Amino acid sequence: MTMATFLKLIFLAFSLSACIGISPNDSALIEAGVMPKGQHVVPPRAFKEFCARNPEECAIPNTVSLKRALEATDYQVRGLVIPAEEEGDFWQARQTTGPGDCEDYALTFRQLLRRKFPAYSAAFRLATAYTEDGQYHAVLSIETNLGTVICDIRYPSCAPWASFPYSWRMREVAGADHWEHFDGAQTATVTAATEQSGRR
Repeated sequence: MTMATFLKLIFLAFSLSACIGISPNDSALIEAGVMPKGQHVVPPRAFKEFCARNPEECAIPNTVSLKRALEATDYQVRGLVIPAEEEGDFWQARQTTGPGDCEDYALTFRQLLRRKFPAYSAAFRLATAYTEDGQYHAVLSIETNLGTVICDIRYPSCAPWASFPYSWRMREVAGADHWEHFDGAQTATVTAATEQSGRR
């Protein structure tokens, strides 16, 4: 073995050691707590390339099958959640037919989709916004490989997020005990498609 080959092997061993070879301390795992929330940044280039090659690994594929599943689930949810004004602010995913509001619709929708697509459960997240007349509102957001789709009790079908006339406020972060907050610059504008879709 030449010196150059030996040095290459040493370099490779050190490179791999960043990913493997260290055993975590069991007690540290118990006391680790939650990682702090970081700033939004562009993902590593290699990860973006991976997602481009394997979109189903990074977000639920936005296909005809998903569209049909959303339509069927929306029909199911509207049979469970009967729109009604609620006293107080009690959120629930309905198991049986009964009164509910936007949060109950979104939670019920999320629960059913997570059961249908368990591999993509993190793609289904609650989001809140202010409506065009300033009312606090909740919807279900879905991260797909073609962008974010919104399912909303006020509208007859799910659609891209930017087609809703809302000022977006917060969105659930999957698997975390905090949500992400949107500033005023991330306000959606009304599109012709939304204006023509009607309101539920």
